[in-house]
Amino acid sequence: MILLFDLAGVLLDFRGIESSQEISGGTVSAEMFGNFWSKSPIADRLYRGQISPERFASDTVVEWSLKVTPAQFLTSFREWLVGPYPGAFELLARLRRRHTLACLSNTNALDCERFRSELNLHERFDFCFFSNEMGLRKPDISCYQHVLKRLDAQNTDVIFFDDSLECVAGARAAGIAAHQCAGIGPLVETLSILGLLDDRG
Repeated sequence: MILLFDLAGVLLDFRGIESSQEISGGTVSAEMFGNFWSKSPIADRLYRGQISPERFASDTVVEWSLKVTPAQFLTSFREWLVGPYPGAFELLARLRRRHTLACLSNTNALDCERFRSELNLHERFDFCFFSNEMGLRKPDISCYQHVLKRLDAQNTDVIFFDDSLECVAGARAAGIAAHQCAGIGPLVETLSILGLLDDRG
């Protein structure tokens, strides 16, 4: 079985909403933040690797009418992804004894650099799929189809875990069994229910 994981909000602690509210003085609500990442062409271009993080920062400052410079926003943006939830990497090591592990994340060049140089994700997963490097993003069905092709797997060979219902729905549209897990606690609970944490055999 191939276990496919989203990163931010599932295995990695993500503070984007809190940081955005702080840097905007409260003008960016959680709803506004969510709509921006799911619907804004600016976020879409970042996720698909079509613009640099610097250009993204400049465009977002204008889009959100922020009273900070693009450089100040980019400094905050770099800190949105805090790091692994406690026990997350130990969980991956345990699962990897019996399963093939892969990650699929809507991300950007700055985070990918951290994934490789600081978090060593390529040593923790058998496969890593990052949207900005593929030019494809969740929840587009073409993104999941591309991953299946790269894995040389059928949709029935994969189970996907994401904190976003929209991305879970996209995976299910591609025929992949998918589960919403917002945080390490719900993830462990779901893995246990599915019998994927049983170390026997």
